[in-house]
Amino acid sequence: MWVRLASVVQGKPRAPGDSTVLDVLLEAAAAGVAFPLSRTHYIETSSIRKPKQRQDLARVMASISFFRTLRGGQVLIRHQMLNAMHETFGRPAFRPTAPEALGLGVSWAFTGRQGFMRVMDKATGLETTEASLPGVGKLRREMSQLAETMLIAGPADDEVEALRANGYRPEATEEGHASRLAWEKLLVGMLRDDPVHAEELRVRVTARELCHEYLDLFNELLAEYRLDLERALGSDSERPGSGRPKLMAFSDRIPSMRLAVDMKTALFRNGARVWQPNDLHDIDALSQAIPYCQAVVTDKDAADRVRRTGGDQRHGTAVLSKLDQLVELLPDLVARAQALGGDPTGWDAAGPGEGFKATLPDGTWPSLTVASPS
Repeated sequence: MWVRLASVVQGKPRAPGDSTVLDVLLEAAAAGVAFPLSRTHYIETSSIRKPKQRQDLARVMASISFFRTLRGGQVLIRHQMLNAMHETFGRPAFRPTAPEALGLGVSWAFTGRQGFMRVMDKATGLETTEASLPGVGKLRREMSQLAETMLIAGPADDEVEALRANGYRPEATEEGHASRLAWEKLLVGMLRDDPVHAEELRVRVTARELCHEYLDLFNELLAEYRLDLERALGSDSERPGSGRPKLMAFSDRIPSMRLAVDMKTALFRNGARVWQPNDLHDIDALSQAIPYCQAVVTDKDAADRVRRTGGDQRHGTAVLSKLDQLVELLPDLVARAQALGGDPTGWDAAGPGEGFKATLPDGTWPSLTVASPS
């Protein structure tokens, strides 16, 4: 969606109606409809080699998303897993309170913690407050907005060398993603040599997903609630596979994990399919967004896989493959957003002000420095 909208900004719309779609989305965002980014959007954007292309993408993202983001840092998946433990194993004894999913900025998307720029007093070394310097809250808000825009736009070519001297290494993200892709391709080869039926395939994909993506978190929660896995699953060493039903019941109660498993299983069933980096990007983004959003837009192939496995119906989320379909849903979403009131950009949490600005604020601020996010 974002790349297609950026094409309009570049003056090269891919379809005649795209300019109108962009205008409608801008109006909906201004009315308070949230179009949040996820960790995956930052990773995908960082892989774009051309600075101008990244900047155009950052511009359209800023104008529509306002850098509202879905929570990362395993905060949401931890809650999902705790909820599944409660329903499957009876621990924790009470259903856990759901964390806030929607926040602001890259820190929220990657760590699950809110982070804004801080304005420091040079003389004291302390953070400046509104009480000591009226108007500093507005500065904090606008500087944080600028930082978010600059971060996703990335460095210009002539800035990379200096950044590398200070530890900048963007290829590390690509290497990690390549490792995850190799893990999925490994199973493709195994299935080619030893095919299994659909039910067994889903069990294997589930086990691999739990071990490869969530094992540390799972072990941490088992220890926290003093659960012995074999007893919790009702496993019997003399009956191989006896713990499978309860393990599958547990994993299927973890919404993001189930979505990822179902999408991956559908890909593995097509033995001729060659896995691509975008397959993992789609799975990561959709498995995070669908449980928390009213609508998501993705490519036709990914949307079809989600709908075939009922992921959209389970969560009451419209999974769309065309921007025109999203436009049809916007009047209802706008009405709901306006009923909530408050700052339509969501940025009131960072400081007072109006709207979203990606330019340097005006004004003279004596004895101040701007520090990294808190």
